[in-house]
This record gives sequence, structure tokens and C-alpha cells, in this order.
Amino acid sequence: MITLQNKDLRNVADFLQNTVSVKGKKNVHRMRIVKTLAEKDKEVREEEVSLLKDYAKLDDQGEIIFLDNGQPIIKEKKEFNEAHKALFEEYFVLDDKNLESALKTVEKLVNDFDKELSGQQAEAHFIFAEAFEIANEENKEEEIDSDE
Repeated sequence: MITLQNKDLRNVADFLQNTVSVKGKKNVHRMRIVKTLAEKDKEVREEEVSLLKDYAKLDDQGEIIFLDNGQPIIKEKKEFNEAHKALFEEYFVLDDKNLESALKTVEKLVNDFDKELSGQQAEAHFIFAEAFEIANEENKEEEIDSDE
């Protein structure tokens, strides 16, 4: 089980898919996780559009009106910004029992990754490594609690 913020889903999926390269079973496991993250990211992006429709000016067909620069015209900017921030700061918990072996593989790939990284790839690697570290600490705490 790992926990990631919605705002990080696209970046970590991209890192796994385009920066980490493996073959065989490891690749299958890696792509299972990429697919799960990409599906959740798609859901979040759809929710973002729904939010926009709640706060943006709409035309007669109920579609968002955009400025020439591609920005939507937001009627209630403060409220929209708060709702948008809340959506992207929500946590997605990846704890599907069917993905346990895939998560273990990805954890090993992330921890063993030794190529030089910068920018978004470096950030994605850090986010993943930290998520696995937190999950492992929580598992240890659960084991201690169950031993008592």
C-alpha cells in the first residue's frame, strides 16, 4: 500500500513508464501500477472539469467559455482555487490486494534506481521513494501493535 497526492499521479506514472525501463515480469508489474495511476489521474482530471463547470462562465450549451489565451473565465476565483487545491491535495491510497506483488516490484525498482535524475523525474522518484518509506514505517508500527 502506498499513498500519493492526486497532484502527483501523472508525474509518478510518467516516471515509471518513461524513465524506468525493465523487461518481463518486472515490466508487467510496472505497467499494472502505471495503468492504475493513469486511471485515477484521468478520474481526477474529469473531476477538475466538473469543478470548472461549477465556477466558470458557460455558454448556451453549458460549455466552459475560454479567453483567447486558453484560460477559462472563472466567475468565483477564490472559491474555485480553494476547491481546485483541495481536489489535487487529496490522497489516493493504492492498496489493491491484487497489486501487492506489483507494488513490491515497483518499490524495488524505485529503491534500486541509480541513474542521474533532474526536474520532474527527480521529483517523481523522491515522491515514490518517500511514499514507500512511509508505508513501510506504518507496516512496522502495525506489526508492533499486533505483537503487544
